[in-house]
Amino acid sequence: MAMQTYLVAGFNGGAGRSLTAALLAYGLHLQDRPTILVRQTCSGLLSTIDPLETTLPVPCCELTLPAPYALPSDLTAGLTTMIHGADARFMTALQQMAVAEVGNEGNVVVDLCCNERALNAATMRDASMILLPARASVFEVDWAVRSFARARDIQRYRDAAVPTLLATIVPDSGRTRQMHMLGRMLRDSDPDRELLPGEPSEVVVEVPFLDEATLTALLDERPIWQDPLLSAQCRAFATAAAVRADAFMTMLAEDDGDL
Repeated sequence: MAMQTYLVAGFNGGAGRSLTAALLAYGLHLQDRPTILVRQTCSGLLSTIDPLETTLPVPCCELTLPAPYALPSDLTAGLTTMIHGADARFMTALQQMAVAEVGNEGNVVVDLCCNERALNAATMRDASMILLPARASVFEVDWAVRSFARARDIQRYRDAAVPTLLATIVPDSGRTRQMHMLGRMLRDSDPDRELLPGEPSEVVVEVPFLDEATLTALLDERPIWQDPLLSAQCRAFATAAAVRADAFMTMLAEDDGDL
């Protein structure tokens, strides 16, 4: 099997990208495939010691998003956007790093930063899957839906479909309410079903929810990953994401066939 690249993305800070990426990387690692977790950083941001990187039993690296191209000031906005959208320098550097760490047949989970150039067309083109975390509040769900709509719109424009899923982070007691919000917002933003031909539930995968005690233990850099329940949840998360991704691509293929 060729190298698989999983992008965990979103445009708002605090959405749960880093934790989602770590849980996915650990789940993939438990499936006996070499896995690396890469945190994308952006020039100008301070690098901090992350308890995920210090405790996770998976190789963790950082890779900086290249500075934007210095383009002539008289270029049109559309041409400028197209050039930056085709910028594949980060993915080229990522592939080189990943091959050195896990070989040509490993898994690469990328925790993308919030920069608008992080999830561009070139990055999506080389991805095996895109996960967009969604927490419980209406504002966080709204941001996740906006991220989903933008990612799908870029793919449609470039005619390059990639499994794009909403990764929900919420305790079991709040999942019904969150799913209702997600469904309503997705339908409101896509009334003609151009971005999502199927049902909202078909693009949702549940992220293992860590309670306050577990998060505190993680921040204290205690070895939470040895917990059998968390291991089982992470493995199930990685498996469910793969199943949803396959179903998503089937849904899009069937929709194209109906046109």
